[in-house]
Amino acid sequence: MKRPAGIKTLLLALLLGAGACEKKEQVVIFATGRSQGRLWAQKTPGAYGPSGIAVLKSLYDQEKLPKLAVDTGNWFSATPEGWLTRGRSTIACLNALPYAAAAPGLEDLSLTPQELQKLAESSAMPLLASNLYLKTNKKPPFLSSARVVEAGGRKVGIFSLLIASPSTPNKPRYLPNYKLEKETYEAQKAIKTLRDDGAQLIVMLLGVNPKEKASQDFFHTLLEKLPRIDLVITDEPSLKKPFRVNRAWVAGAGLEMASAARLVLTLDRAGRLTGLARESIPLEPGKYGEDPAMLKVIDGFRKSAAAHFSRRVGFLNAALPLGDNGLSPAADFAADCMVRWAKTNAAIIGLKEPAAGFSSGTVTVGDLYTSFPLDSSVVFVKIRGDDLERALAGLQPGEISVSGLRLFLKGGTLERAESDSGPLVPGHIYKLAVPDSLVIGRENPLLSSAMEFANSRRYLREVVGWCFSRQRSFSRPAGGRIVRTGDK
Repeated sequence: MKRPAGIKTLLLALLLGAGACEKKEQVVIFATGRSQGRLWAQKTPGAYGPSGIAVLKSLYDQEKLPKLAVDTGNWFSATPEGWLTRGRSTIACLNALPYAAAAPGLEDLSLTPQELQKLAESSAMPLLASNLYLKTNKKPPFLSSARVVEAGGRKVGIFSLLIASPSTPNKPRYLPNYKLEKETYEAQKAIKTLRDDGAQLIVMLLGVNPKEKASQDFFHTLLEKLPRIDLVITDEPSLKKPFRVNRAWVAGAGLEMASAARLVLTLDRAGRLTGLARESIPLEPGKYGEDPAMLKVIDGFRKSAAAHFSRRVGFLNAALPLGDNGLSPAADFAADCMVRWAKTNAAIIGLKEPAAGFSSGTVTVGDLYTSFPLDSSVVFVKIRGDDLERALAGLQPGEISVSGLRLFLKGGTLERAESDSGPLVPGHIYKLAVPDSLVIGRENPLLSSAMEFANSRRYLREVVGWCFSRQRSFSRPAGGRIVRTGDK
């Protein structure tokens, strides 16, 4: 028996309607973070290997699903090339992909507001920092608190938070040039703005202080205080697998341009996030290729970096090894340079400050970065003689080098210290130059004993470079600074 045409039409409509209700869509987000200037491999100074960002560009172009890319920041701090461009090389590559949004990381806040503004003005994508303020308590006008972008016809709202200390969250933090406001309050404002702008999905870029770890408890505590968020993308390296906090997914970005996180978001018809899959993709050129256009962008930075770091800064008549019979000629040389540059009575430097020694012969800018890769600044310290001797004992004298001082150790313990003019005078005020790494920490003996101190804002490697510029050649510095005797 045949059904009337009207019934057939109704049944077909019901079937199509049911299928439409069950239809799901997918959007892909490629997430990266903490590149720290690692846009290409560098096997030896001036010898450049494959480019992670060029591989990502090739991978991104091959993606068939609706897509966008985001980055959680820290753009220059780990490579000489990054420092040379102050992050411009990374931003230029993010522009070329192109990324939909990016957020400065905590390390990027070592840039002055003027430098950060120049970086933002060179960016084709919005740079987001929802809880970042200037020291004037005003929002940086060159950054955005939140932004709505589109992927697959869906409106995706993105905002960013910077977390200075996951162990003590939701407190204002004061930096030399900036202030980080309480993250909960700023997140609530950003989410409301995005909802008012029609965002169907809310994505948070969460940058964590690289020197601290954010546990899952931190994410639970934060998200339970906020309105609904669909996805948190974080640069916390300990998070290997996505997890959920109520209705919010938390997933890690790919780090150091060695890998990218491919996040596949499954959405229902209303645009709600119903599922998330994360794939960590190693950025290997043999598998995905390198985009030629991106390589051209990178090539310009490679050439300028190679020219800069090959510049001659000085000459050494003898090598300055990192270590030699329990001493560090490289550290001794840096300590002598600090005394000369700062015009102080003495200098102290940790033996972990230099990462490599210097070979004899021509010294280049690249050698300075290789030998002193840490971003330590030189600090001026004023301290009384008796306090200085106590501080030297607390600094583990077997792990430091000095200039303008002689340390007498017995069994690894400080017996006494002398200046170039003789025993330290208890009430006399001595002027020291030290890297800021020696005056960081609540229980630091040098900091707690000092009468006053001031940061010069000059990197130690710059001071060593200044030393080279003042003299045609150098020999190995004189020893005798640390005098060790055995226990009797």
